[in-house]
Amino acid sequence: MTLTLCPAPDVQPQNQRGAAMNSAMRAAMPFLRSIALSTVLLLGPYSLSAAGNALVWRGSVETDHRLLLEDERDWAWNENRLDLSMEKRGSQLRVLSNVWLRHLKPPAVTSSEDLFSKDRVSPWNLDVRELHVEVYGFLSDRLDLKVGRQRIAWGTADRFNPTDNLNPPDLEDLLDFGRAHGSDALNLHWHIDHQHAVQLVCIPRFQPANLPLGPFAGLFGIDSGWNSPHGDMLTPVTSKHIDLPRNNLSEGSTLGMRWTTYGRRADISLSYVYGRAFLPLPVRIEIELDETGASMHSRAHLEYPRHHVIGADLAGSIGRVGAWAEAGVFIPESAVHTLITADALGWHEQITALEKEPYVKFVLGGDYTFSGGTYLNLQYLRGFLHESGRDELNDYLFVQVERDIRRFDLNLKPLAAGLTMGDWEDARNNYTWFYRPEVSYQGIDNLDITLGAFLAQGKGEHLLAQLKGKNMLHLKVTAHF
Repeated sequence: MTLTLCPAPDVQPQNQRGAAMNSAMRAAMPFLRSIALSTVLLLGPYSLSAAGNALVWRGSVETDHRLLLEDERDWAWNENRLDLSMEKRGSQLRVLSNVWLRHLKPPAVTSSEDLFSKDRVSPWNLDVRELHVEVYGFLSDRLDLKVGRQRIAWGTADRFNPTDNLNPPDLEDLLDFGRAHGSDALNLHWHIDHQHAVQLVCIPRFQPANLPLGPFAGLFGIDSGWNSPHGDMLTPVTSKHIDLPRNNLSEGSTLGMRWTTYGRRADISLSYVYGRAFLPLPVRIEIELDETGASMHSRAHLEYPRHHVIGADLAGSIGRVGAWAEAGVFIPESAVHTLITADALGWHEQITALEKEPYVKFVLGGDYTFSGGTYLNLQYLRGFLHESGRDELNDYLFVQVERDIRRFDLNLKPLAAGLTMGDWEDARNNYTWFYRPEVSYQGIDNLDITLGAFLAQGKGEHLLAQLKGKNMLHLKVTAHF
């Protein structure tokens, strides 16, 4: 049985948090000004250097807005993003950074004191996605070294990768599924020859996945509670405590190794990761009576279990058909048991959240471009990222059809959909489907204007059934430079 609970939101009083934030910002301003001035002085000369060794800037400006179609038709998402990358290359050295500067979410104002805080009236954040140095021919002509915050993407499937277990997934926006955070890592890549390579990765500190925002905020959590031993009282999970691993090498580190061979018809990789799950499991739930003794509430303690992952993937082609397969064998280091206690009622029970037995997640997929230009992508997935344990894995089918209408500078996605089955024995009451049609105008260089919809329906208690009622329209405009 897999149980995943969201951490409780920060409930610090808004006025105290706003005052603390303003004080910290004022104290940091001299430091930030110094950093900005130093950056300009240091990078200025590079932008004037020779074209072959210049500092290269590129990025995009994106605005993304979504409107719910049910209930009160609230705005579900408002984001304005500057995606900026800087790259400096030398004969043996490459320096790369990628940052997002974003205006995200509506005003977070709950009191008159909040109106004095610009951060609450107009929320924004700065996200350092990547920041690393890469050295070619380090100690040997065949050895490359990359140090710093980096995205280490393993796997060949499209967005759903059971072997991609080094970087924590970025679940903030489920409509942009497949994103992942960069991790502070030491990455060695040894090119044995033109057809074979070995990669060694060490990530010294553990970083968990972040949870969705907006209408999908409760998707990976259990807030409904637990039935009491009397069977007539539901205890809501009102407090959730996260026990992160200690910030040291023995508990917080992640190690990975990958061997890759490049062939004419297919690329094949074998990998191994010793790390932790990116979503927590409950190890203890304490149920308590309130002061009146009339109702109960519960407090959960969650941890990130260790596991070994042995992976394999291949990507190639069969004639004009592209094909890929990817599988990960997850081996828990130990079983995870959840102890449920209610001292006031004299009730103690232990359930198993994760068995100590291997389980396999895998993806099979392919794509094909028809002679008229229509593109088809089809994937079958066994085991979503939040599912752990052999008996908890579900089946998912994803399909996408895409066509360029060059005469009108349009890209159409009339069919972009997914289907999952939570219980094949009772399929009528345990299913979810979603549908994401889109049309994009691309008549101006470096500009995409996309209008689309997200529609979903489902039944049952599995995760994606909660997508029901989240129907929305979305408009996204992206300009690249």
